[in-house]
Parts: sequence; C-alpha cells; structure tokens
Amino acid sequence: MKKFLLLALAISSAISVAAAPAAKCSTPQPDPLDKWTFFSVGIFPGIPAANRTSNVYGIRSGWPICNGYGRVFGIEASWLFSGTAYMHGIQASWVSCWNKEFNGIEAAFVYTGNEIGGNGIQATLGVAMAGDIQGLQASALNISGDITGLQAAATVNVSDNITGFQTSVITNVAKNIIGAQAAAVNKADELTGVQFGIVNVAKSGGVQFGLINYIKDSAIPFFPIVNIYF
Repeated sequence: MKKFLLLALAISSAISVAAAPAAKCSTPQPDPLDKWTFFSVGIFPGIPAANRTSNVYGIRSGWPICNGYGRVFGIEASWLFSGTAYMHGIQASWVSCWNKEFNGIEAAFVYTGNEIGGNGIQATLGVAMAGDIQGLQASALNISGDITGLQAAATVNVSDNITGFQTSVITNVAKNIIGAQAAAVNKADELTGVQFGIVNVAKSGGVQFGLINYIKDSAIPFFPIVNIYF
C-alpha cells in the first residue's frame, strides 16, 4: 500500500508540474462561453488539442489524464489527473486534481490543489493546497490562504486568515482567526475567539483552554488551564 501511495504521489507531482505551472508562462484564454461541447475525453496534457481551451457543459473524462485552460460545468473525472483550470461542479480523480478556481466539489486520494481558491468542498486523503476557500477543506495536511468555514486535517492545518473553525489532531497554524482552533498545538497571531488544545499560543486576544496557554500581549502571558485576554 505504501509503495502504491508513493508511486501515486510521484505521478501526481510530475503531472502537476507538467500541466499546471506551464500556465504561468503563457496562459491561453478559455473559449467564449457560446462555444461548448457536452462531452470530451482527455488522454495526456494537451491531447487532444481541442481540450486546451474548450468549454464543457456536461462531462469531461481523463483516460488517464485530462486538463486544459477552459471551463467545465458539470463533472470532470479521471484515473490519474483532473486539471481543467475553471471548475463548476465536481472534479475528481483517483490520484490528483488541480485547477485555478473551483465552485463545487474537488476530491482525490493523494493531492488536490488550486491557485485562486473557490467555493465548496476540497477533500483528499493526502495534501490539500488552495488559495482562498469558502466552505470545507479536509485532508491529512491542509495548506491554504484564507478560509471562511471549516478546515479539518488529520495532522496539520496551515492558513493565513480563518473565519470559522480550524481543527486537526496535531497542529493548527493561522495568522488571524475569528472563531476557534482545536488541536494538540494551536498557534495564531491575532485570536478573536477560542483555542482548545494541550498547547495554545497567540500574540494577542482570545480565550485559551489547555495545559499550556500563552498570550504574548497579555499582562500575564502564561497561565495554565484557562487564559483570557481582550
């Protein structure tokens, strides 16, 4: 099982490097919205060429890979990699998903990632990386820009600004949080809300419940069990 996951991760990384960063050099523009197809099949990045900028209102399928700088309104499902830039609906793969922006659900076993972010659910058993998300991000390891909603990880959450709830088994890290953090170790710069954990660390603000609580700007920075500073 470990060998399979390592192989899948290697394939996913290679495909993502080949397909996604290329957009930064010369990004084609998606076709006009009145030009579309109901169904398309991808084989490898850029093959067939019609997938490069096309719009799909229906289903796009990768055998084993599909990608492009166009849009999908509906479902994109692949064996190895689903990577259409703008997703509106469901994007799924056995290994990896990538897009610039999604509205809906993004799910894969190993890796999900996007540049801008989106609205909806991003879920994987491996690593989830995103820009700004309004909704749910769930995986073993989450890395994102801003989150409005829920960020849940089996190991570690890392984010800039959180409005909502950040929870993991091991560690939560955020710059500014309005809401709550729950993990063994929680760290935030600006805390407007509550931290629940064994170790809680903040620069200013909030309420902490844990064995070790530390708020840098407080008159009494360290206090066990409960620490409050407003």
